[in-house]
Amino acid sequence: MTNEIAAHILRKFNDYRRTDHEPCDPPFTAQAIGQAIDIAADMLEASIVKADIDSIIKAVTRETGVTHDEMCRRGRQRERVEARAIVAWLTRHYTAMSLTSIGERIGRDHTTTMHYIDAVGSWLADPRRNPRAAYITKKLINELENHEE
Repeated sequence: MTNEIAAHILRKFNDYRRTDHEPCDPPFTAQAIGQAIDIAADMLEASIVKADIDSIIKAVTRETGVTHDEMCRRGRQRERVEARAIVAWLTRHYTAMSLTSIGERIGRDHTTTMHYIDAVGSWLADPRRNPRAAYITKKLINELENHEE
């Protein structure tokens, strides 16, 4: 079954399901509907970026030279702040972790984590504000989105 046929079957079946008496034209078998659902599910799974905070921290450490322990230490050294911010932004966008959980992993609270996410967003919107961090973030975004497992 092609993707186009699967999409057609699912749309027709869903239209039929939403109405009370409109016949499903043509009538699709349960097997055909099941195959169409399998195809749709496979396509959705393929589009999901698989990442976790540990792999993100490892990648940020590799690119910035700031270790996870250094990220979690107190202090406002630029390199540490940038590394924490990049970890927070990537984790928020590529995992389902909460702000509190992200903050715990980088030694900060959820409000600071939110601030980091906003900062990276502004760096990405205008790379002149922080070219190094914007470059690293874009490089890691590309890695995450093109990573195949």
